[in-house]
Amino acid sequence: MSENIYSIGERAVASHSPIASYMSLKVMENGGNAVDAAITASLLLNVLEPGWSGLGGGGFILLYSEDYGFKALDYREVAPQKVRIEDYNSEEDISIGYKAVAVPGTLRGLWMLHQEFGEIEWSKIVDITIKYAESCRVSRLLNRCMGGDLDRAIYKLKMCPESYNTFLKDGEIYPEGSMISYRKFAQTLNMLREGIESFYQGEIAEEIDKTFSINVGYLSLRDLSTYRAIWREPIIHELEIRDKILKFATMPPPSSGILVIEALNILSQMNLKDKEDYYQKLAHTLFHIIDERCSIISDPSFNDEDFSRLLSENHLKESLDSIEKGKVSYHLVGDRGGTSHISIVDGKGRMCISLTETIECFMGSGITVKGILLNDEMHDFTLQRNHPNSIAPGKRPASSMSPLIILDRDESPMIVIGASGGMRILSSLVQTLSNYFIRRGDPVSSILEGRIHVRGDKVVLEDLLKDKISNNALLRAGLKMDEVRELSMYPGTDIYFGAVQAVFKKDNLFLAVSDPRKQSGAYAK
Repeated sequence: MSENIYSIGERAVASHSPIASYMSLKVMENGGNAVDAAITASLLLNVLEPGWSGLGGGGFILLYSEDYGFKALDYREVAPQKVRIEDYNSEEDISIGYKAVAVPGTLRGLWMLHQEFGEIEWSKIVDITIKYAESCRVSRLLNRCMGGDLDRAIYKLKMCPESYNTFLKDGEIYPEGSMISYRKFAQTLNMLREGIESFYQGEIAEEIDKTFSINVGYLSLRDLSTYRAIWREPIIHELEIRDKILKFATMPPPSSGILVIEALNILSQMNLKDKEDYYQKLAHTLFHIIDERCSIISDPSFNDEDFSRLLSENHLKESLDSIEKGKVSYHLVGDRGGTSHISIVDGKGRMCISLTETIECFMGSGITVKGILLNDEMHDFTLQRNHPNSIAPGKRPASSMSPLIILDRDESPMIVIGASGGMRILSSLVQTLSNYFIRRGDPVSSILEGRIHVRGDKVVLEDLLKDKISNNALLRAGLKMDEVRELSMYPGTDIYFGAVQAVFKKDNLFLAVSDPRKQSGAYAK
């Protein structure tokens, strides 16, 4: 079995970088709390695995502690003030280059979190990342994803001279294990050691403004200086599954966490006869929630949708009825997306954090300024006019990111969990939690179990699952099948099917489990 898939201790961390997880665990051992550890891991992922998240993106943080209860921080990117929906006419417009970039929120979010809950100095956390920015080894994950040219990464990076010189070596990808230096990013981090204002209204912001003005992009100094992260009211919902009363907490929209809870509610109410019946009904359930992800989830500031109705008894009955009858809607949407997730528990559950961040597609927009690889978050909007998630200035795009924290009957953290992988975040979390609560799997097998995903009107099966259920069983249920192969990092699995990072309570300790589909980084002590 691959290293770092699981580890148990009083403190636990799961991310897709073993170095980031190890260093964040060390921060807790040296007096920091879960917030300090989460910020450490987030900044390190920016350097060690830059294709998935970083200061050029945004995210969501869900925090729980006995002292503070649940807290939910939204630092999702927003559309620049200059954008107009008529300026976007193609997939490339919203996913590659300067027009694709939304206002980054990650640094503002991490800073706000630290100022309110952090226990060690910000500069000490930043210094850890500077060391790795000056020199670090290229991981197998980064090398393989660059080699696979995920989301047209090479094309995007070659469009921008700074990206070309930062992430490529004479136009070629860096070999696995070779040393790489992000000198400009290290210089930028040095400017941020004592505070973040240079990013939002000082030298860094001015350089971003100048670069986008020259290249006819929309991101501006005004956008950066007016950006705000938002403390939101978390969604908290009690759910009875197999005679257990559980308290689920997640981010509200524009996150999709509410859909994960809805799907588990639906599956827990079904009479699942056997394995074939389970996967047929699971597929229909996934079609149902991805339909809602594509048609309902959006920025609550721009519409008056009552999202709470998705967890109501009436909606549950209607959903069960349509799923049981095979009545589902399909969305032919782009099926891409990078993203990073970090799950952390600090010292016997004193504080726990579920944090999901993104720069959208792998290697974002391909644009780098002052060492910061910028997002292509406009890709998460819908090009259709008059849609709840259509493009508008100052709007936050809908997101599949779904950080979750689950408490047991004693109000003790039972699971801290989240995932990466675009729309596959929903399918991977639903299946992991269904495997654990409904099918009664153990934590490791619940994550390693083969998965399905639905895209368009078709179902795709991971290799691990093809040995256990045939296409014919799903075809007999009226489901169409498709093939997918993105990148294998672990036998029988595929990075396409998402990567779950979780911490499970086990007796008086915590078990970190890190999905090998991407790269395992579970540490505990």
